Amino acid sequence: MKFLLEKTKDAGHRVTINIPKKIIDTALFKEFSKINKNTNINGFRKGKVPIKIIQKKYGNNIYYDVFNKLMQKFFFEFLNKEKINIIGDPKYYIDEKEEKNENFKYSVIYEVYPDIKIKEVSSIKAEKIIVNITNEDIKKNIVENQKKTIVWHPVNRAIKINDKVTINYSIYENNKKINKFDTENFQFIIFKNHFLDELNNKIINHYTNDIIFLKILFSSFHPEKELNNKDITFKIKIIKVEEKEEKIDKKIKNIQLIESNLQSIKDKIIQDINKLTESHLKNQIIHKLIKANPIKLPPILLQQEIINLNKRLIEEYKGNRKNILDKKYHVDLELQAKKRLCTKLILEEIINNNKILVDTEKVKSTIKEISLKYKKPLEIINIYNKNKILRKTIENLELEKEVIKFLKNKIKIIKKYYTFNEFINYNLNSEELYF
Repeated sequence: MKFLLEKTKDAGHRVTINIPKKIIDTALFKEFSKINKNTNINGFRKGKVPIKIIQKKYGNNIYYDVFNKLMQKFFFEFLNKEKINIIGDPKYYIDEKEEKNENFKYSVIYEVYPDIKIKEVSSIKAEKIIVNITNEDIKKNIVENQKKTIVWHPVNRAIKINDKVTINYSIYENNKKINKFDTENFQFIIFKNHFLDELNNKIINHYTNDIIFLKILFSSFHPEKELNNKDITFKIKIIKVEEKEEKIDKKIKNIQLIESNLQSIKDKIIQDINKLTESHLKNQIIHKLIKANPIKLPPILLQQEIINLNKRLIEEYKGNRKNILDKKYHVDLELQAKKRLCTKLILEEIINNNKILVDTEKVKSTIKEISLKYKKPLEIINIYNKNKILRKTIENLELEKEVIKFLKNKIKIIKKYYTFNEFINYNLNSEELYF
């Protein structure tokens, strides 16, 4: 077998394969002979029908089956010989018409997992936030929150940041109203919500009873399929504008805190802050790894990840009946898919290169921790132990923790110290992943 290997423009691969004519003729003769043995045709005894008649009657189907089997057989022999692991289904193309006394020539386009070589990670720098929390911080925070009462008052002025607004809206496509999306008494706080920024920007500086129009181009991945890739106009009426007032109850002077309660609250706050700071550190490491190790993702792999993310988004939307203006349903899924795939491929390469293994005791501990949230913990533990998919999910989480722990020991960590109040006002989401 002869083959010619080449790369395509979009990170794919093409191989051109020649099958000797003799092999094709032998395979065709075997198939025609097999059919001859089991075919009844008037005027001929079973098994005595001339091959030419069999060819005329069944030729097209036989040729298709034989060529299909041979193309697959020789392609997979090529893969085994070259030790290539392909992604998805290959595409077969017949490059030239078969001619007498010539080899049968065809090509196959396929995709493989990208070859990743991780650069030295010791040059990576990341910021680790350390928060100093005192008992006085906790006491002060509790006292302030207990003394404080938030009251919302209607106001008759232009809308400002942090105001609470109540709106009604309808949506239109090409001036035709889509009634099922009519929404009334929809409340949110300006720029302190998870809705599209366009909504916040459009409403600010308007007044109660104003009617405004907002045009949004819905992405092709929005869970509401009938809105996909459409320019939708929102007709919005502002029903109410409210301003926040924080009332301090001066009667509350000293709140007596039992020491054990204080410690319990402090422990919980420290635990929550540690989760946030560790997540922030992890995000920086991954961001810098991706930046230092660019990967040309195979289109088929990227497309599959986009499909998976879209399915998850639709399931969540249907389960919670979220609002169509929610920011998360207007995100660039292709960008998200790239981030996830690059992260996965890079971490897998680091795991394989450094032989990082999952700690089975930690897996057991995590499953036990999850089980304690339920009424019958033992049943939950048994479910996780019997269900391979559920257990694999926990193993993957623990393996990710192990690889991040490995990376933290390799990179240069710069410690940054914050007081409790400084940390509360710090924006941990400032670090984004860009491509």
